[in-house]
Amino acid sequence: MKRDLANHLQQLTDQNVEDLERSKTSGRSVIGFYCLYSPMEIAVAAGAIPLPLCGTRNDPIAAAENILRRNLCPLIKSSFGFAVTDTCPFFRFSDIIIGDTTCDGKKKIFELLSRY
Repeated sequence: MKRDLANHLQQLTDQNVEDLERSKTSGRSVIGFYCLYSPMEIAVAAGAIPLPLCGTRNDPIAAAENILRRNLCPLIKSSFGFAVTDTCPFFRFSDIIIGDTTCDGKKKIFELLSRY
C-alpha cells in the first residue's frame, strides 16, 4: 500500500513538471512562494502560476547543513537544500521568487539564495 501511494505521488509530481514545462513554453510565467502566508493571489492576478517552494523532504537537509547552521528548523534547511542542489524543479521553473520573512532563519536563507 505504501509503495502504491509513493508511486502515485511520484506520478503526480511528474505530471506537474510536464504541465509546467508546457505552460512555460507557451509563455506563462511562474512565481515561486516560500511561505503559505504570501498572497498567492498576486500570481493569479498576474496570470502566472503560483508554486509553493517550501521543502517537504529530509533528503536535501544534509546539503543545506554544509552552508547553514545545524540548529535552523528542518523546513528552512530542506527548502534551502532543494535550491542549492538544484533538485527542486519548481525552484528552477520560477521566474520570480517571493519569500516572506516570517522568521530570522527564512530571512537569512533568502539573502543566501540570491546567489543561486
